[in-house]
Order: sequence, then structure tokens, then C-alpha cells
Amino acid sequence: MGFCKNTLIAMLLASSGYAVEENLHALYLMQQNRVEEAITRYREYSDGAGRHDFDVLQQMGLILLQKGSESPDPQTFLMTLFGAGFSGSARALEILERGVDHPDPQVQMFALHFISQFSDDASNDVLNRAMSSDYLSTRMEAAFYLAQRKHPHAVGQIEGLMFRLPPQFKPYFPSLFALLGTNEGTLSLKRLIEDPDPQVRVESILQVARMGRDDFLPLLRKRLTHSHVAELEATAYAMGSFKDNGSLLRLKKLTQSPTDSVRLAAGLALLQLGDRSFIPQMQEMAKEGNLFALSSLGPISETGECLAELVQSKDLQVRLNAAVGLLQQRDPRCVAALCEWLISDGRDLAFHPFVSVGRTISAWKVVPSAELRAKDPTVDLSYSQVIRDHLLKEAIHLPEEQFLKIARLIFAKQQNDLVPSLIALLENLQTPSAIALLKEGCQKLSAPLIRDYCHLALYRLKQEGPYEDYINHWVMQQKHADLIQLRPPLPWKYRLDQPDYALTPEETSRLLIETFLSIANRRDEKSVSFLLEAIQKGNSQNRYALMGLIMKATE
Repeated sequence: MGFCKNTLIAMLLASSGYAVEENLHALYLMQQNRVEEAITRYREYSDGAGRHDFDVLQQMGLILLQKGSESPDPQTFLMTLFGAGFSGSARALEILERGVDHPDPQVQMFALHFISQFSDDASNDVLNRAMSSDYLSTRMEAAFYLAQRKHPHAVGQIEGLMFRLPPQFKPYFPSLFALLGTNEGTLSLKRLIEDPDPQVRVESILQVARMGRDDFLPLLRKRLTHSHVAELEATAYAMGSFKDNGSLLRLKKLTQSPTDSVRLAAGLALLQLGDRSFIPQMQEMAKEGNLFALSSLGPISETGECLAELVQSKDLQVRLNAAVGLLQQRDPRCVAALCEWLISDGRDLAFHPFVSVGRTISAWKVVPSAELRAKDPTVDLSYSQVIRDHLLKEAIHLPEEQFLKIARLIFAKQQNDLVPSLIALLENLQTPSAIALLKEGCQKLSAPLIRDYCHLALYRLKQEGPYEDYINHWVMQQKHADLIQLRPPLPWKYRLDQPDYALTPEETSRLLIETFLSIANRRDEKSVSFLLEAIQKGNSQNRYALMGLIMKATE
């Protein structure tokens, strides 16, 4: 849909109720792609009027995003997608739709992410059309959103995709049918539970259990007598999830299985049913080095002493999983080991999860010399940063004194990859001690990321001090930086070959986004003026995303 000058004038007159020459001229200049001049003319009007005209800003934003979506430059197009997504405006949906037609699959995925935030017929039509993409990743993503919405055509679309793919892709589909929860989806799921492929059956059972679909209980009870190890484990897990007393005797029998994971799954299911007789056996298995048994102890309150003993182990794998268990119990005895995993050292440790054969029990594995293992197909190091962030977020539930001890150590060791998460946690804590630590961080001259994030947190908390001026000054210093920079798959490489006291481009990008979002969320006249100034004086590539934020702030 084009935006001609006459249409824009008519829209402005209809929405604002009056014609202002300056604003009409600003819209005309924006239509001519003379962005700086358009904003200058608009600001002359708003300064004279003493207020902003939100209707005009919305129209200026739509024009700019429309122009950006027509640009042949890939970076401009990507930034326009972010702007359209940030805006939250249904009128920007057509721009996002162009992203689904883009030849780059990554751009298609970004567009779908933003489109999924709309819940109207137009977005449903785009998702259905995305099921015809040339890229499997796009089709799977669209299938997920259709299932999430319980769209009436979802089953047909998802089944059509499933049958067109090779059989090894079939285990990915039970989660979609379980998510649907419709009668058609239930029939498809029942067929998958009887599928000849055991991996499909296992995944179907797990999804039924995780979605709380106890209408499948009669079908699942029959599977407790099957001989396939992974299926037995998954079914035992399901019986525990449903607290099915009718399976009690069979579960007790399975605790004598020769397979560790089946015994554990059955014991955990009994625990769900109120039978705690298997706990001593689980503790013995953990002491013998069974990491699945060890990782299962965390939610069981009476296992604290066992975990405290194991957290002193010389075995890295045992020590990590014992620390996670104590962390689940909010036991401060985990802190020393937790700091070992959070703070990087010469061992170059990374972490990744691994699961039992029936995928019901998971544990963590420590990988030393991670840089040398980056190409090892048996180790997925992409989880490492997620795991460390998760451990840090769980630590907020420890006694405040212990959490702040961890926070101070992260500051002292400048663990920059954990700083954004840590600052958010301190900000949410909002205790006097947490705010005092944020103020200390503002003074760290040799740690710019910590210093800048602390200022941003105190600005968001509306603390008295120079925090707003600092943030505004910092943003203008970064006016030529690229706002959106996509992260590489292995985040721990960010620090290589970087100056000691400089932010990496990825760090600057993330901080800029958080800062601009915080400014936009103020939704006041001063914030809008600042964003307009950033568009005028900053990197021209950023203007599309920033205009989306203005649209969000003025909706």
C-alpha cells in the first residue's frame, strides 16, 4: 500500500481535527525522504506549541518505515523490520509481511517473530502463507505460531508439512499437536503415540505429559508394560505428572529395572504420588557418580546434606550438578561452587545439558578447554551462556547477602557477559543494599559496561542523581554505532582481541537497545524529543528502529 501526499494530508486532517502548515510540510518532507529536514520542521512546530502531536508522529513513522521497506539495502530493510516490530502498530503489519517474502531465511524469522505479536486475521493470513516458504526453519516457526493460536487450519498445515518431510523429522511434530489441544490435534497426537518409530512415540508421550493431557491416561497405562527402555521411562514420567495412583504397583516394579534411567523415572513418579521410599536409593546412585540421580535430588528437601557432601567432590561434573541442586534448595552452601562456574578462568569451562535416553531427566556437563572443542559435533556449546545466565538468575533466591557476594565478584572480575542479567536482577531487587551496589558500579572507570548499565538501572529506578544526564550523554556519544548487531552463535568469543576498557560492538548494541527502550517506555514529551534528536544526529541506519520506538511511545 503506497502513501501518497494527498492521502497523508487527509489522514492528518481527519485524525487531528485541524491543519497545521508546519506539520503538513513535515509530512511532505518525510515523503520526499528528507528525514532530517522533516524532523527539524516538526520540532519547530512542537517547540512553538509546547507539546508533541502524536498523530503526526505516527504518520511520520509510517512514512519512514514504508520508505525503509522499499530500500534495496539489506541493513536498512532489517532495521525497518525492527522498527515496524517495535512500533506494535497494526498499520506496520504490511511492512513486516514483506519480511516474510525476503530471500534471507534469517530475515523471514525476524519478521515472523514480530508478526506473531499481532492477533488478527491479517497476521493469521501471513502465518498461513509462511507455511509455503522455501525454508524449513520458516515453515516450522509459522507452524508453531499457528498451533499456539489454535488456528482452525493449523492441523492441516502441520500434517501437510510433516508428511512432506523425511521420517527423521517426525519427532518434532508431537509438540505442535499437543500445543493445539483441539479435537483434530488430539486425533493426530493419538496416531503419533502408536507410530512405528519409538522416538516419535517417546516424544508424543512426553508432550502429552507436559501439556497435562490426562485424557490420554488410559492409552498411556497400557504402555507401562512395553519393553522399549526410552518409552518405559517416558511413560513412567507421564504417570508421575498425572499423579496416577492406578499405576502405583507397576511403577514400584519399574524401580527394580536394570536400566538406571527407568528406575529413576519410576522413583520420581512415586515421589509425585507421595511415596518417598526410593529417595535413599537415589542418593546412593548420586554418590556413585550417576549424574541423572544427582540432578534429581535438587527438588527433594531432605537431600541437602547429601548434596552438600557432593559439592566438595573433586569431580567437576559432580560438583556442578551438586551446586545446582543446592541452588534449587536455596542453600548458601552452593555459593563457592556456583562462583566457580560463573567466573571464567584459565580452564575455559563451558557447559551443556545432556538428557537420559527417554529425555525425562537432564543433567549438566562441564566441558574444559571450550575453545578447542568448538567444532566437536558431540558437544553443543551454544547453551553455555544460557546456563550461566540461568544459574545467576536462580541465585537471586539465595539470602541477599550471598547473592550480593556473587554480584560483587562478577563486578570485580568484570564478567561482561553476565553484566546485563546481573544489573536487571539488582534492579528488580530494589533493596537499599542492591541500590548501593548499583551506585558503586557507576564509579567503575575501568569497567565501562558495568558503569553504563548501572547508570541505566538507576535511571529506570528513577533514583535521584545525574543518571538521566549520563544516559543521554552516553547515547549521543554512540550516535554513529549500529543499533542492531546480531550475535554470533558462540558468545564467549566476544572478548577475544578486544581492548581492555572498550565495549565490544555487540555489547554496545545490546546496551543501546535497552537504553532506547527505557527512554521510550517513559512515554513522556521529553523522551520523545530525545528520540527525535537521536534520529536527527545519529547513525542513519538506526532511524528506522528509533522511529518504531517513537511510534510505540506515542500510541
